Formats: sequence, structure tokens, C-alpha cells
Amino acid sequence: MEMPKKTSVDKPAKAKCKYPLVPVGQNFIVDFGGQPSLHGTWQVAENDEAPFYLCKRVFKNGIVSRKKSADHRRKFFEREIYRALGEQA
Repeated sequence: MEMPKKTSVDKPAKAKCKYPLVPVGQNFIVDFGGQPSLHGTWQVAENDEAPFYLCKRVFKNGIVSRKKSADHRRKFFEREIYRALGEQA
């Protein structure tokens, strides 16, 4: 009696957003919330995983941070970005 061959199970592809709403390069200012490390200016760096956007901190002189620590790179949810943009207006 032959044993059936093991076949690899196809894993579902990671869901990607077809139409991200916030463009890469969009700046926004976070001045809400109880976590002081989030306060400041941020810029959308990647929108591949929308509605979660990878953002980088922008320094006061306008340069975008290249550090990869948690204080300089964060994933923000779309609603948080829109709240920050709404408070700027």
C-alpha cells in the first residue's frame, strides 16, 4: 500500500488594499493621546498595508528620520491620520 504524497497547503495571500486613501509623503501632526512619544510631525512612508500606514517622524528642521526605533517609525491607522489632519485644518 502506498502512502499518499504530502502536498503543500496553499496559504492565502496577504490582503492588500487596492486603493490606499492617504498618499505617501503626506505630513500630519499628532498632538492627542496620552503617549508623549507619539506627539509631533509624522510622514506617511508606506501605504502598502492600508488601512495601516507605516509612518516616519519628521524633525523640526523638516528632515525625515531614518532611524528604525519605535519612537521614529510607527504604524498609524487611517482614522488616526484623518483625525490629525482634521485638527490641523
